[in-house]
Amino acid sequence: MYVAVGASETLGFGATNPIRDRWPAVFERLTLPRDTRFVDVGIPGVTVGAALTLEVPAAVDENPTVATVWLNVNDILEGVSPRTYGGQLTELLTKLRRGGQTKVLVANTPPLDQLPKFRDCLPNRPTLIGCDTTRRGPTAARLEANVAAYNRAIAAAASKSGSTMVDLFSVATRAERNGTYAALIASDGFHPSDAGHRAVARAFAAAYRKTAAG
Repeated sequence: MYVAVGASETLGFGATNPIRDRWPAVFERLTLPRDTRFVDVGIPGVTVGAALTLEVPAAVDENPTVATVWLNVNDILEGVSPRTYGGQLTELLTKLRRGGQTKVLVANTPPLDQLPKFRDCLPNRPTLIGCDTTRRGPTAARLEANVAAYNRAIAAAASKSGSTMVDLFSVATRAERNGTYAALIASDGFHPSDAGHRAVARAFAAAYRKTAAG
């Protein structure tokens, strides 16, 4: 039993065929047995705090053996402090773990400074941390610092809850270095493209296999 917890990315936004090509579906095909039952409880725009109420109860009711979590960008957009975010994420992961009955994989935050939507400061989000409204665009140093703080919080939450962290930050950084980053972003300038969904799925699959081998 596999449950995906997340936001619009988890539901396949940016993919040509969201049902088939969303990263949790690709992860399932790459990694889990053919008789696996898959439930996606993702909600567009959800934060970790909202997911605790709106997604986690439904996820736990499924008695999952595997759960994935990718929830961080919406919290950044809403200006949630890294400390508050980390506490809520730890609670969310602990509940999903069900005392160790569920293998939980949680993604960290990829670098956001190259996303077109962030370079435009997401026009309807003038309070975005790192956004310089006088120059129309996020200041790189502030945005990078916020992502780094979130990723420290995610690593700590994964450790405290006994979950496995999936390093999407490194996946995106490598893509930036080798010139393939743009191909991972959908035409909306924000969500993963088909290639992006596959890259996320492969990162989750590699982390899952590593824990299984261990």
